Amino acid sequence: MKRLSIVTALLAAALLTGCSSDGSVSDKSYLRAAVIGADSVTMSFFSEDDGVVTAEADSPEKACSAAELSGGKRIFTGYTELIILDGCDSAEVLTFMLNEWKVSPSCIVACPDGNGAALLSERSAEELEGAVRVAQKQELVGRCDIVTVLGGLLGSSRTAEVPVLSQDGFAGTASIE
Repeated sequence: MKRLSIVTALLAAALLTGCSSDGSVSDKSYLRAAVIGADSVTMSFFSEDDGVVTAEADSPEKACSAAELSGGKRIFTGYTELIILDGCDSAEVLTFMLNEWKVSPSCIVACPDGNGAALLSERSAEELEGAVRVAQKQELVGRCDIVTVLGGLLGSSRTAEVPVLSQDGFAGTASIE
């Protein structure tokens, strides 16, 4: 009888342990890149099924909610690799991204040469990020991760140097305020 009790307890322990989660991997859209404009946010995801989505909103938070409603999936922002600032308040947006969206500290910050939403719609986020990484290896641009850029914007100089991206890839650098 004692042996049966031990086996039952072990079986129950094995069956009752496990991970709790708020859904499976396929229930979420994983944000790869975002273009943040003054009145819209364009988002590109890791899955081609999720495509590129532009949401008209005056804040990234509202845009994310709108994109979740239209796509029917929650958006996970923790793996975001690229943020393109297109005519928005750079320091405010990057602070929000780091604190609220909890993007990776290694997330690249850039600005577009022209229309950022069109750029992300026509070129893949992977190509754009790759262009920046190649430029960094060639020492054409310095560190441009979100922590470094935000540190410059909030520091005494109130400026930061970021890569400029165009349809052809890396197009140089610009100083943002």
